[in-house]
Amino acid sequence: MQRFMDKIKMNAGIMRMILTLVVGFFCVHLASCFWFMAAKFSDLSPETWVNRLDYQDEESPMLYLESLYWALQIVATVGYGDIGAGTTTELFLNILWMVFGVGFYSFVIGNLTSIIAN
Repeated sequence: MQRFMDKIKMNAGIMRMILTLVVGFFCVHLASCFWFMAAKFSDLSPETWVNRLDYQDEESPMLYLESLYWALQIVATVGYGDIGAGTTTELFLNILWMVFGVGFYSFVIGNLTSIIAN
């Protein structure tokens, strides 16, 4: 990896930022999967987001897209409120994902400050 960075003359801070964004996108994917899995573990009961939004008959790609939408709006601290927690598991996932988002943004801002300072 170091030889690659030397070859393209990339700053270590920029490389760390790129790696952080890749890991961030992977974490968004995982959170999306866990969000749907939480509804699945509750056997898609009426309290879960799948039934409350009337998605129980939707195909898997649509459910993944809705889960991805939820994960991105929570981690971006937008939180429109259209997909919210209805069960204890979903509420717990919401809280964990919000805390992750705060930590992620703090790290990104600190890394950007380091890049600019150098």
